[in-house]
Amino acid sequence: MPEIIVNINDQDYAIVCDPGEENHLKQLSSKIDFKVRELTKRFGKIGETRLMVMASLLIADEIHELNKKIETNIEKINSLETIIGSKDKAIIDQQKDSQEYIEMNNDRLSDLLSRLSIVN
Repeated sequence: MPEIIVNINDQDYAIVCDPGEENHLKQLSSKIDFKVRELTKRFGKIGETRLMVMASLLIADEIHELNKKIETNIEKINSLETIIGSKDKAIIDQQKDSQEYIEMNNDRLSDLLSRLSIVN
């Protein structure tokens, strides 16, 4: 397994990852580094552990909010799928009604035509 060095808040960490995950892990560590640096600007040097915990909590909160949005959007999608399903059923029912109406009028026209041909 490859080992890479990531730098968070000017501290190097050796991390083992699966082959091919190196770039992804570096991108993730950059996001954590950004969060930690934001916190350092806000609160000053409050200790590496505390910074990491605070950054983790902020990231976890962001993930939580995104998950709530995803759940809300899934509910909306499910609702729209239900509405579309009922609209599709209404369209199919209307098509059946229209077809029955056409067939009924065709039968009436055929009947009228045969009466006319008898009269002529």
